[in-house]
Amino acid sequence: MQERDDGVIRVEDHGDGIWRIEELYAHPYCRGAIWVVDGADRRLVLDAGWGLVPLRDHVPELFARPIVAVASHTHFDHVGGLGQFADRLVHPLEAPVLADPTPEAVQSWPFLQDYDALVFDPVPGGFDGAAWRLAPMPATSTVDEGDRIELGGRTLTVMHTPGHSPGHLCLFEEATGFLFAADAIYDGELFDTVPGASIPALLETHARLAALPATRVFPSHFGVFDRARLLGLAADYRRAKGA
Repeated sequence: MQERDDGVIRVEDHGDGIWRIEELYAHPYCRGAIWVVDGADRRLVLDAGWGLVPLRDHVPELFARPIVAVASHTHFDHVGGLGQFADRLVHPLEAPVLADPTPEAVQSWPFLQDYDALVFDPVPGGFDGAAWRLAPMPATSTVDEGDRIELGGRTLTVMHTPGHSPGHLCLFEEATGFLFAADAIYDGELFDTVPGASIPALLETHARLAALPATRVFPSHFGVFDRARLLGLAADYRRAKGA
């Protein structure tokens, strides 16, 4: 792929075969990053954003290689575009949501009633959050703690990291220390009171992530950071919760 920014979709090259795709129409706090990890045999796509505009129209070369798509969890800003991919993996606890992605299940409603989540409207005729419905996109398989996703020359290990949602997943590449943290931790306010969230579980997840030999952390929101920042964010959250 090539770096680009066409005003709707931005593609960033983070080196080491890692790309970040962002839907610029969404505000950063609910702009779920689409992370792409290239292996020798296939590429992994972690999360799929809102999906209000087809990625094929803006990043057609993304689909030039075999893809395995993984949903870190099933909130709307992470799975809205998941149906664009044929091979879809998710944790067993959240697979039912992909099969029946009602607005309540993916939490687009009432979230979109309470938040001004779009920077601009990319939908011809106008986006109606109350009427938005995702088509079923059943998981083709499920993954759980300790499963390994082979891409050819690189391997990502699945971590079940509940707290933000019951079946939330992180991916860790032991060879590089790269941690794909999704919504488990990032440099901003964590949504820890939404349906299915658990502050005690998130504190346990943070302790697990802090114990990893992570070198770089690729979250779903805001910027990439290093292990020192990971430890700082986990400590700040623990203090804020009085734990």
